Amino acid sequence: QEIPKDKVSSELKIGLSDDSTEVILFKAPSYMIEELRSDSLKNTDWINFFAVYKDTSDQELRDFQSALEGTYTIAEEMISFKPEIEFKPGVSYFARCYTKILLRKPEDIISTKKIFTSGDYIEFKFSSGK
Repeated sequence: QEIPKDKVSSELKIGLSDDSTEVILFKAPSYMIEELRSDSLKNTDWINFFAVYKDTSDQELRDFQSALEGTYTIAEEMISFKPEIEFKPGVSYFARCYTKILLRKPEDIISTKKIFTSGDYIEFKFSSGK
């Protein structure tokens, strides 16, 4: 039985690793994990659906910042991001998973002739305590 897209979206969670060196996207759908394992994605491809940014107090600039560079790793039901330069203590960051891109399957787009747009992204704000 297939889980409805909005349910999958609500089950996705973003958090920090125990040592606060990585951001982790938990409970990623298995079809997505399988597809990502078979693809060789560049960093620019990854940031289209899971990216980490340095936070800013200017809300208008927030959506126009460049994502941090780093390494993505795929494991069972999760994707982790480790920044090229460690998270700095006391600095605020945020991570976004763009769910409308992440949760669509090619056959869904073909059969419905539209892209799912429920819940554009989930966001997680944090600062490293190291």
